[in-house]
Amino acid sequence: METTTRTFQIDARLNGPPRSANGGFACGTIAQALGGTASVRLIRPVPLETALEVDADAGGLGTQVVDPRHRLVAEARQVDHFTMIPPVAPKFDDAEAARAASPLHGARHLLSNCVVCGPERRDGLQVTPGPLAARSDILAAPFVPRDLDATDGVVHPAAIWGALDCPSYPAMSLLDGRIGLLGTLAVHRNREVLIGERLVVVGWTVQAHGRSTQTASALLDERGDVVASARAVWIELRHQGLVRLAGRVQRSFTRSTRPEEVTR
Repeated sequence: METTTRTFQIDARLNGPPRSANGGFACGTIAQALGGTASVRLIRPVPLETALEVDADAGGLGTQVVDPRHRLVAEARQVDHFTMIPPVAPKFDDAEAARAASPLHGARHLLSNCVVCGPERRDGLQVTPGPLAARSDILAAPFVPRDLDATDGVVHPAAIWGALDCPSYPAMSLLDGRIGLLGTLAVHRNREVLIGERLVVVGWTVQAHGRSTQTASALLDERGDVVASARAVWIELRHQGLVRLAGRVQRSFTRSTRPEEVTR
């Protein structure tokens, strides 16, 4: 089958775990090769500031991403348009209260400095999810996009994928302090998003199977309409104690080497 090949790289600012890309930003960047609405499966951490090769078939139905060592990093495929309707539609004030109650504040782990949910990232999206006051099983966060992630006032599609990523984290895992990584993310955007909009991201669990949890998230405007939504699969890491210890060590190193990115 005929394929087209191009290269891309993820900016160093757009990290999730240390030295690798935020899953949502990475998936959203890859999805653009398929026209936007797609499902992306992450096979290994997506490196930052590294030329990655995208091989897409001529019909635009699927694509593979490989690193400079020709290792498979991700696979993507087109999916039909979809809209996930959340169980509740929090208001902006509710989302602000949820963010304030997030257990991520003051936490030290492998995702503490994530560009999306890291609470101390001045240059991030500041989408730090926390439990709703009336529904602790549902996460929410406010999202007011800025020009840092937009061109001519229109928010980059990859940033929308990023905003839908972290709030789709399983709520019970977040509240219990268990660490997982994004396995698969599918997103459809119903319209463009403009900088300055007061939006709410809400995430909920669909089904759990052992260390694998299927979740969903939705981006709501001030009328409660779904602007974009996502389906996700999260994989809980083994050896949680070692993961948390590694996160504390990495966080200490990050604070000593890049304070401008992690302090207010």
